Amino acid sequence: MRSVLLWILLLLSAGLFLALAALPVGRLASAAISVGVVVAAFVLGRFAQRFWHARTLTVLLLAFVTFRYFFWRLTGTLPPVDDLVNFVPGVTLFAAEALSFVLFLTSLFVIIDPITREPSEPTGDPALWPSVDVYIPSYNEEPELLETTLAAAVCIDYPRDKLHVYLLDDGGTDQKLAHADPEQAAAALRRRETLTALCGRLQVTYMTRPRNEHAKAGNINHAFQKTSGDLVLILDADHVPTVGILKATVGFFQQDAGLFLVQTPHFFVNPDPVEYNLGTFERMPSENEMFYYSIQPGLDRWNGSFFCGSAAVLRRSALEEVGGFSGDTVTEDCETALELHSRGWRSVYLPRPLIAGLQPETFDSFIAQRSRWTQGMIQLFLLKNPLLKRGLTFSQRLCYLSTMLYWFFWFWRPIFLLSPLCYALFGLEIYRINLPDFACFVIPHVFAAAFLSQFLHGRMRWPLFSELYEYLQSFHVSRAALATLIRPRDPVFKVTAKGQSVEQDGFSPLATPFIVTTLLLIAGLAMCAWRYSVFPEHRAAILPVAVWNSLSLLLALGGLAVVYERKRVRRQERFTVDRPAVLTLADGSAIDLSVADVSAGGVGLLADPRWREQLARPDAAPVLTITATETEAATTTGVRIHRIEMRNGELAVGAGFAPRDRQDIVEMARFVFGNSVGWDDFLDRKRVGAPTFFGGLLFFATRVVPRLGHVLLALPGALRRILTFQAP
Repeated sequence: MRSVLLWILLLLSAGLFLALAALPVGRLASAAISVGVVVAAFVLGRFAQRFWHARTLTVLLLAFVTFRYFFWRLTGTLPPVDDLVNFVPGVTLFAAEALSFVLFLTSLFVIIDPITREPSEPTGDPALWPSVDVYIPSYNEEPELLETTLAAAVCIDYPRDKLHVYLLDDGGTDQKLAHADPEQAAAALRRRETLTALCGRLQVTYMTRPRNEHAKAGNINHAFQKTSGDLVLILDADHVPTVGILKATVGFFQQDAGLFLVQTPHFFVNPDPVEYNLGTFERMPSENEMFYYSIQPGLDRWNGSFFCGSAAVLRRSALEEVGGFSGDTVTEDCETALELHSRGWRSVYLPRPLIAGLQPETFDSFIAQRSRWTQGMIQLFLLKNPLLKRGLTFSQRLCYLSTMLYWFFWFWRPIFLLSPLCYALFGLEIYRINLPDFACFVIPHVFAAAFLSQFLHGRMRWPLFSELYEYLQSFHVSRAALATLIRPRDPVFKVTAKGQSVEQDGFSPLATPFIVTTLLLIAGLAMCAWRYSVFPEHRAAILPVAVWNSLSLLLALGGLAVVYERKRVRRQERFTVDRPAVLTLADGSAIDLSVADVSAGGVGLLADPRWREQLARPDAAPVLTITATETEAATTTGVRIHRIEMRNGELAVGAGFAPRDRQDIVEMARFVFGNSVGWDDFLDRKRVGAPTFFGGLLFFATRVVPRLGHVLLALPGALRRILTFQAP
């Protein structure tokens, strides 16, 4: 009875809220209401950290401004039905806004009250702790990359008899060894032999299967049927774990017998194409941080946090209930979580980086990854719609719906970007607005939305960068999305390429739609200026369109700066460190120095210049010993010196790892990836306070403008290729 009364109260409150938002008042009154509400929200927001109700009221006040905008938009701006030339594109724009508005509402629900959890260590007698199988599925990754991940997995701090590491190789299956092409069959055999030897050195289990069926889900399920661990830790081939990943997560399973999942963030050590080409990787939060540190904790509040394919621990008994990992869609991770949530199992999200992974490094591999994610979420929406799925709670339905709706951005983002061209180029009035209405409704809505995003996501997302990522994906992702809408069972899993390089500066092969869009928006801005001078009676309508067109152009220029890719040949990212060390040469002499940076392949050392002659000897076979600290053990490994140069009065030495045995490989992996304290520090350095909307505009512009000189020089050649249909 009490819950029924609560729901009645909530519905009545929501009805009153909507009635007030839809209340028609004059322009001045509407402007006064909007300004007053935003100011009140700003004041209340100061107390949000101390009072949960202050946070909720702040969100509702800012949402109120957006509701008022939406009702005004519905009742006062659409073209008349009998004017089809304007009505059809006008309704299309409104449909895009309506879909994004539904996403806005579900997102507010998801992140209104996020949970922040701390690690949960296993308790009791270690002999009674649950056993863990570590699955590392692989398809075409290089042995060097796999060696790092496997060595780190072997280092995981957990009872040895309770931990079993498996490399699941889908690149060396019996099917591939029997390929009709002799060269491909020979390559598969070489891969199997190489990885079998690698696994033997590291004392992990190599496992493959007869046929490549059902992609990653099928690969994992094959191993699942042949192993017996109580828990399963899933790691992508390029996701290197810390030593403490199980000590931080296994305790949750001991506390809750109904728990099927503990998911942790995906932390990346390299910039994606946007971050690399705009130079923002160390200056601002990455794109994925909003999802992993704002949205996932929000989902966790409603028992809606889902499996993300890697960096997660799952309970075997729960997976057995649904027959293993689901494989009806290409996003087997979210699909598996949906099935288990619908059966009453629970999930936990731990916002602690416990793996270090790699992001796609070229724009085409970035688009291939996002196309697969889009296809998978659309498949889930069509084939296993959460609104119709039995067993889910109302909250879980909204959580999954919000996640799936986001992946329809390919529909609304290009429409928002290109709509001002309807008036600028063709004189169509698809959005009936004048300058006073723009000031009374649109500007408050934009400010409220920007403030709300900053308030909810804080240091995790800066203004305009969400829009830039959506724009960059939308043109190419839309083709995969439309194909999935037509035939939802057709998409197949495609592995995302990692470790690729860009050999020289130049436009991506996928740059054509971004070049054309930029030129159209430049033409649109020029036409706005022409219309403003020729039709003074229409200036009140032209100015809002010009502002809209200018913001779209800024976004398009940002996209152009990204798809003009910078040379990128480094295979492994470096971490800055400061640790004392000793280098022991072949003749027994020892050199005191310090470690300045480290990567999976080697270290950067700083030494006294007087040691230059000894270090330059070609017959030197030094051994590096990195001294212990309070939190990290000493590390010893063989190295090979590649480079010696003077830098700021010190001798800078570049050395690659040259492991002498298995122990060296394990210690190297532990040193480079074993402790996530440095990762937390790195993330905190990037999470400076998000700028205001105008500050975000300025930062965005300062990252884009310096790149435009190179872009403009390359543009004529790109245009010639486009006009003559030549490949880049």
